[in-house]
Amino acid sequence: MTQSIDRTQRLRRLRAAVLAALVAVAAWPARADSGRDVATPAPKKAFNVEHPLPFKFGEKLVYDVKFARSLIHANVGEVTFAVSKPSGSDQHVKFEVSAVSRGALVSLFGVKVHDVFTTLADRDDLFVYSTLKTLQENDFRQREEAVFDRGTQRVRYRVIDPSAPDDRSKAIEQETRPWVQDVVSALYFARTRKLKNVGREVHFPMSDQGQTYDIGVALLGRESVKVDAGTFQTLKVDARIFNGRYIRREGQLVIWLTDDARRIPVKAQMKSEKGTATFILTSLDEGKEAIGPTRPTTDGAAVDDE
Repeated sequence: MTQSIDRTQRLRRLRAAVLAALVAVAAWPARADSGRDVATPAPKKAFNVEHPLPFKFGEKLVYDVKFARSLIHANVGEVTFAVSKPSGSDQHVKFEVSAVSRGALVSLFGVKVHDVFTTLADRDDLFVYSTLKTLQENDFRQREEAVFDRGTQRVRYRVIDPSAPDDRSKAIEQETRPWVQDVVSALYFARTRKLKNVGREVHFPMSDQGQTYDIGVALLGRESVKVDAGTFQTLKVDARIFNGRYIRREGQLVIWLTDDARRIPVKAQMKSEKGTATFILTSLDEGKEAIGPTRPTTDGAAVDDE
């Protein structure tokens, strides 16, 4: 009896780890582990962002998600990143990430996931105006929204239960930075940096669930990477989000970006005590419409390009 209970508990922990691996790339690592133990300096003004942006309207990137832990090696899902022009607005760019369960996550663990994260950002400097997360994980349904006021440097965050959409009991308003990213736009912002000096960190503020964190990216080196979508010369980049920066626990998230003007993420690997999640680019549509500026460049702080 005890052995049966232990086995059930192990399966539950493994199922949770696999689920976290799938959701991780869309929302970066698991929300429950967020923490803020390490303080790093963050820019008080927006970064300069060179145009045209390295991605275009219509870009669509599709990734297979693989999970490994102990003797378990399995395909668990698919993640899609898309860039589009919001209807009726020339000032904004919309980023959308969709995470869907596949393979072992469904067949072995019975977990069905369809999470969608939508970000509306300023196309000039990628300041985030709004974040919407629509979470569907088996019978669990929830929406999370954050709205950013650039003038007052405030963020209004709310959790919405679809069964009680008018309930505002889970809503907060907090101070944030005059320029900030979210869990989706952070990857697109990282693609705009030159990252030419090994070890030098580009640090910037990111907001999630109403809290603001100081995270960063740093170049580790250059590698040739072969994935389903082809073979690419890449920049190997360390996303510094663990060890209290955004995630309290120890771990590492490495992203391989093409070593060209596009900075396309062709592979990512996240390691922690929960296991290793690997994301492999399988399909690439670069889009056709370049994203140029709508107003003159601001006096920013492109510290990574010095």
